[in-house]
Amino acid sequence: MAENGRYHHEMWVFPIPGQVTADVSAKTHAMPRAFTLALVVSAVMLAFGIIGFIARATQDGFGDYAPWGYYMAIFSFVFMITSTAPLAAAIFRVTKSHWRRPLSRVSELFALVGFFNILAFIPLMMVLPPIFKSGAAEHQMELRRTIWFEVPIGAPHVWDMLGIISLAVTGAVLLWLSAVPDMAEARLTATGFRRTVYGILAGHWYGTKRQWISQKAGLAVLGAFYFMILIFVHFIISTDYGMSLIAGWKDSIFPVLYSLTGIQSSLGLILLIMFILRRWGGYREYIGISLFWAASKILLGVSLLWVYHMFAFGITFWFGRLEVEQNILKYLLFESYGWLFLVNLTFSFFAPFLILLWNPVRRSDWGPALAGLSVLIGAFLFNMRIFVASFNAGEIYDLALESVPPPVWPDIWDIFIVLGGLGAAALIYLSATKLLPFMCVWEIKEGTLYQKMDTFIRGRYLVLAKPE
Repeated sequence: MAENGRYHHEMWVFPIPGQVTADVSAKTHAMPRAFTLALVVSAVMLAFGIIGFIARATQDGFGDYAPWGYYMAIFSFVFMITSTAPLAAAIFRVTKSHWRRPLSRVSELFALVGFFNILAFIPLMMVLPPIFKSGAAEHQMELRRTIWFEVPIGAPHVWDMLGIISLAVTGAVLLWLSAVPDMAEARLTATGFRRTVYGILAGHWYGTKRQWISQKAGLAVLGAFYFMILIFVHFIISTDYGMSLIAGWKDSIFPVLYSLTGIQSSLGLILLIMFILRRWGGYREYIGISLFWAASKILLGVSLLWVYHMFAFGITFWFGRLEVEQNILKYLLFESYGWLFLVNLTFSFFAPFLILLWNPVRRSDWGPALAGLSVLIGAFLFNMRIFVASFNAGEIYDLALESVPPPVWPDIWDIFIVLGGLGAAALIYLSATKLLPFMCVWEIKEGTLYQKMDTFIRGRYLVLAKPE
């Protein structure tokens, strides 16, 4: 692509509208060696995961949920990030943020991983114990504590699965509606399989004024609907597979902490991908420093929210002083998984806070990306700590957690399963980018119509138009 104007140390970039379509299409069709290597590595990791899953199922079966703690942890990690990532495009589009245009498609593509989440959730439905227990012993309850007060038919298994399916379908429709203009344009020049797919998915899109108005209204409505489903599904997954499996754990803060971890880590991953695309992916002409500068402020705010809710969770139980509350604190925070919690706290808050505290770092591409990598590691440790502990907390029908269980460390099959979960998500995402480009072409071209550099007195400034 021809060199475009760059101003203020690449704070803003100005793509050439007439070259965007051809340039992005060429990058989409290209298969650089690094990209091919990433696909191969992801496929190998997925193969390891399949081996680990088969070995775990053969060795332990599905009758006991305890051996599946690491499977649940990696499922939750992949699910919380990939399900939350499309929210970035939906929210920033509703707020009419101009800087977010390059990240819209990067975040929306994660919606396709939602169908893998549906498949990966099936074994967890099989291992989750029922709410009712027949023949409860002394000091045990006939049913375990859950959010399902009336226990509707199929709860919690059916309702959890319906939530995950609804989230995946809504995310896929959101991606399709956003990509329709690009696919309609690409079908004119594409050949073979791509031309067939674009022709079917683009339908009768011809870019009329009425179609554009309907598309933007649909994106706004779907984005709001996706947000509501997301928070609800996060709530039921975190309670059914987290709190309800530790006897006596009652907490209104943990589901909020779970959703905040998803928002924080998904934004961190998006920033990391944007950094890679800008530095080595050939998209420097489309991704300016302004994107990192604006998103870093949001990441800093979410990190502060995360540590506040983490503190609220701990201080509530600490002030309660009940034996069960003290045992839960010792189990999750101070004794059994104490060192893991400290590392989690460091990567989820202290490291990104210290990185993003400085304005010169926020006004770079590497600073927010480094903070994003940090919160990703923190979210991974968060899920390992919470869900491995929940699946190995002992008798779930007891009135309370009467002792502090020891930590459970992974065996070779657990490691394979964790690698497989990461590899599957990466393989699906990378494969999707060969069909739909990293950049949302119509939004990039639209953005070029709304911005220009102009002179005021003796300085040059960005002039940004507002379409509505």
